Amino acid sequence: MPDYLRAARDAGCEPAILEWLAAAQELVVHIPALQAADWAERRVGAHQLSDALAERFTLPGPSECTVIERRVPTRSGELTVMHYRPAVRGSRLAHVAFHGGGFILGSVREMVNDRLWRARAVAGGVDVFDVDYRLAPEHPFPSALDDGLDVLDWLLEHGAEFDIAPDRIGVGGTSAGGNLAALVAMHARDRGVSLDHQILEVPAGSLHAEHDESFRNYRDLADMGGDFSALRAAYLGGHSDTSGPAAPDEITDLAGLPATLLITAELDPLRDSGEIYAARLREADVPVQSWRAPGQLHGSGSLTKNSETARDWQNRVAEFLRSRVALSSAIAS
Repeated sequence: MPDYLRAARDAGCEPAILEWLAAAQELVVHIPALQAADWAERRVGAHQLSDALAERFTLPGPSECTVIERRVPTRSGELTVMHYRPAVRGSRLAHVAFHGGGFILGSVREMVNDRLWRARAVAGGVDVFDVDYRLAPEHPFPSALDDGLDVLDWLLEHGAEFDIAPDRIGVGGTSAGGNLAALVAMHARDRGVSLDHQILEVPAGSLHAEHDESFRNYRDLADMGGDFSALRAAYLGGHSDTSGPAAPDEITDLAGLPATLLITAELDPLRDSGEIYAARLREADVPVQSWRAPGQLHGSGSLTKNSETARDWQNRVAEFLRSRVALSSAIAS
């Protein structure tokens, strides 16, 4: 039995998580591309693994959500943005989303993202815009951040075409995507743009999380354990201080950031970095809702077919979005 699976069992993880980890281990053996030196080939393998797991462990998204592939002009060329549009009448709330993948993997075309965003759009009553940002190491920091800011600028300019007002746009992301969402929110504030909300799920709150107690305790429960420094180097590339903060813990002024939902997982190496950021936001008088998902790992929030806690996780996000829809609608009227 693999060490991380044994560690999960020793930590008392629920059967759904143990089944997920075991399935992943079985699949990895049959996907040699995961070990490829070429990043493009490795991403093909990661996509194959992700889709196989999502098929088995993530509930399909509702069919009543319309999905439109949009091509958005940015400073680096056109980017793909998947627009998830529920059947909502009148003015809409937008949620700009950033997938996870350690800054080096992930795609808007992965089944897990499609299923979760469909469900979130319908349950939350929001238009989700999932950004296919550029990945490291070919495109190191701040490339992905620039992509996020450019998509936000595009939506601010063109939102009226989708019945979205400029003050009814929020951001969110998971893991590396949570890092990007937090930085986009900071830059938007600094440019005088008032975002409606930010949803940060198991965010990479620090690029030096190996110093945190949660990282030391739970590094054996996630793939990032032995490779975090290499992952950081791949993402930062030639990053210098002049590029600005590369993680939420580097943001010095948190005042004026949008209402926040921040979810951490109990057995996640990145847990402490996320919870420290939530505490700092509160100290800066930012409205914050936070929740530590009990018994959960870094990526187990997607296990909605098998885990009641994962379904609770997704329901909490949808409830937060519904509350933002209700509030913005009340203000508009």
